[in-house]
Amino acid sequence: MMQIYIIAFLALLGRSFAIPQNIPGGRRFPEGSRGDRAGHEPGSSAAEKDFINEELLCSGDMSTPYNETCWNTLKVAEYIVKWEQEVTKCPQGNNTCIQTGCKSNEPWSSCFLRLATGTPDYNCTQINIGHCTLEGFPLKDPNSLDMPQNRYVVRNLFAINNFFVNWYAAMQFATSAAVRAVPKIIATLDPEKEADTTLEAILTALTIGLPFLSLPAVGALVPAATGAVGTLFVTALQQAPSVTEAIWKSDDESTQVVQMGELASELDQLNGKVGEMLDRGLAIIMTDVSTFAKFASSGSFSGPDAISIPKETAKLDLAFKAHLVTKAMSANDWWVYYGPPDNADGTWSNSTMESNAERYVCNTTPKDNICDLIDSHGVPPMCQPEDWSIYTSNVTHRAYYPSQQQGRNDLPSAHLLHAIADNEWGSLEAMMDGAYDCEVNKGGPSPGSAFQISEDGRFSLTCLSQLHIVNGCPDVATKGWQEGCNWFLERHKDPPLFRNGECV
Repeated sequence: MMQIYIIAFLALLGRSFAIPQNIPGGRRFPEGSRGDRAGHEPGSSAAEKDFINEELLCSGDMSTPYNETCWNTLKVAEYIVKWEQEVTKCPQGNNTCIQTGCKSNEPWSSCFLRLATGTPDYNCTQINIGHCTLEGFPLKDPNSLDMPQNRYVVRNLFAINNFFVNWYAAMQFATSAAVRAVPKIIATLDPEKEADTTLEAILTALTIGLPFLSLPAVGALVPAATGAVGTLFVTALQQAPSVTEAIWKSDDESTQVVQMGELASELDQLNGKVGEMLDRGLAIIMTDVSTFAKFASSGSFSGPDAISIPKETAKLDLAFKAHLVTKAMSANDWWVYYGPPDNADGTWSNSTMESNAERYVCNTTPKDNICDLIDSHGVPPMCQPEDWSIYTSNVTHRAYYPSQQQGRNDLPSAHLLHAIADNEWGSLEAMMDGAYDCEVNKGGPSPGSAFQISEDGRFSLTCLSQLHIVNGCPDVATKGWQEGCNWFLERHKDPPLFRNGECV
């Protein structure tokens, strides 16, 4: 440890050394007093102490552990943007100029790595395993005043490329797993193979899988570490909306209609398309310095541990399955009715699986929040049909009853909910609450739209669920919940379920 402190101290003493013009380097910090950065009065002992601590924590010494706070402490974003603006752009063929400047048409990231490390072999602009490694790297000028900033720029370039490479590898596994699940989903929910969608919707549902795992509604189904990576990725995307736009860009080829039952034959095409999408996102980060600065702005890629997901990441296909299941349900005339509000002001806050079990006299499956009449005998309580079942959301406390329309009864409602939960075909919470938000608050999903990108680059996964959802209690305010909830309590509104308090 003493050696680290000594090296860091020597690095401070070496500030007066000159460095070659245009090689990544310059000021140690942009203008600003020590007191300003530390939050203390300039010149105070507290300010001086914090400044020294920052120097040690965020030093250029290669043996000092990386730290997430150093991205902002060192003002790396401002540094790299300014460097890109000022570095010499060399004419083609000028070998002398490129010793300190960028080659003609050379991406800024490749130029920076070449000048900072003295090695021309790094290419972080594409998903290309082995060409942008996280292994230890040398920096060309250890005495540079900007050694700390250079170190963190290079670290972030490698870490972001590593993230995309591992995400792509995990997507190969996830896509194969998703395609293997298709036959059972189709056999259960779409036996006549009536459901189709667009290639764009399929690709979106596959690649949106990582952000999907960050949703609170999905949290119980995924490891905490995986959900955390999803959250960090969503944060980076929201800071750099151009990356979102690059990955999920529409093209004419992706609008082709695909039969869901035939997805297995499309596996190679799907893998190739997924690779193209991820490459587009990585490329804009590595070729546009402002996008890089924004994407890395949270400091998450500056920490001691690389942000990554393992190749065989479980549940990365959940978004795809949820989209496929709800699309198949819609194609086969499934509607979902939401139940009566619990409060006088028309909101849901007190409803739970347990309270609904008491209210509707149904059997509970605690792990799935499902309450059903699948084991009832004789006349079902409350006059519900034998297949009546509801799912209660822990997030919104709404109760949902799925029902097949047009006189169809391919699958009992209870069997449907249990099939989704038991096979982990998606989060019922995300499916039901998402459908409610999409249908009621957004006016319903447009065909094939799995998510939306707003003008500021933020995206919503609300309409990933393609279910048709309606109010099952339209007359509850005037007739009470028994007579006012005919849609929710039974598949058919007529004849009335209750007359003079009796089941008819």
